[in-house]
Amino acid sequence: MRWLLATLTLIVFGAIPLGILTMGAVMVAPALAEQVRQDPCSAYDTATTLATTTSSTAGFALPKWGTPRHQSLTSPAQTIPATVKALYLAAAARYQVPWQLLAGIGMAETRHGRNNHTSSAGAQGLMQFMPGTFAAYGVDGNDDGRRDIGNDADSIFSAANYLVHSGVRTGTAGVIRALWSYNRSVSYRNDVLYYAWSYAGHGGVIVESGDPTDCLPVDETLPGFDGTCPPSHSAAEHGLRAPARRGLRCINAAFPAITYMGGRRSASSSTCRFSDHCTGLAVDFMIPNWSSRAGNAYGWRVARWVQANAKALRVKYIIFDARKWVPTVSGAWRPYRHPYGNTNPTLAHRDHVHVSFYDH
Repeated sequence: MRWLLATLTLIVFGAIPLGILTMGAVMVAPALAEQVRQDPCSAYDTATTLATTTSSTAGFALPKWGTPRHQSLTSPAQTIPATVKALYLAAAARYQVPWQLLAGIGMAETRHGRNNHTSSAGAQGLMQFMPGTFAAYGVDGNDDGRRDIGNDADSIFSAANYLVHSGVRTGTAGVIRALWSYNRSVSYRNDVLYYAWSYAGHGGVIVESGDPTDCLPVDETLPGFDGTCPPSHSAAEHGLRAPARRGLRCINAAFPAITYMGGRRSASSSTCRFSDHCTGLAVDFMIPNWSSRAGNAYGWRVARWVQANAKALRVKYIIFDARKWVPTVSGAWRPYRHPYGNTNPTLAHRDHVHVSFYDH
């Protein structure tokens, strides 16, 4: 957990939180609106991303992760040391929160203590508390009579206490608000939820510590295409028009390593004036391990495949890796700059392949 002076501009990736929110349980929209204003590509349709999974510990469900993600794209969930998992379970039982949520935060912050160093901002401990925050919300997790910011038990129990004070037990909106309080970054929140779902058995794989994370296919040949496009069972299909829905299915069938896709956005999104997402005619294909050399190559493999089958898929244009291909303009890939600038991988389309489709 890291803090940010109120006068600083919110940074989407690796953002530092302002601290506990003072909004009521239903006042999530203003925070999201501000995030979207500063990073339009972080917008997503809550109707499709707030799917839930029942926690085995708490009496409420966790919302599913959305987009963008950052850390979890290149670093999958790691196994939890037995002593640390016991603390997650104990803290979850005392504060009635999902242990998977605590594990998701522990993974995002320090990989369950494996990278337990004081941050450049001064955050400390397994769950990365600033001393001032710990002074306000820290608890004695191991009942030794003192609160120690560097003690794993105290850190984990204090995180659970902080989440409860931030409204985590008030339903899915409360989870979103609490994670926003913990770290004011949409990508961080999505990373935490992705990890939480992984530990619940419904997300990504869990790897042994030290295992290679670069498991993408290295084949440079393009898959064939026979027109077979089975349903993807992705929530991203919801709200898409027929050409985009078929395109999503076809591309997902050709590249099954892509497990997350973003489809239609709310019509209220500030990007609607220049985005096909709001009309249900665009899909973002999030590239696993995109920041690695293999991930980038895999993304280009996807983009080239879509380009090769553009006519059959009714493709309007493709954007990837700060490049854009518009078949009606030129056969070449040209430099691309987002209307809000290429200030992060999502705006520059380095972490996903964007495909827009014609509606006929």
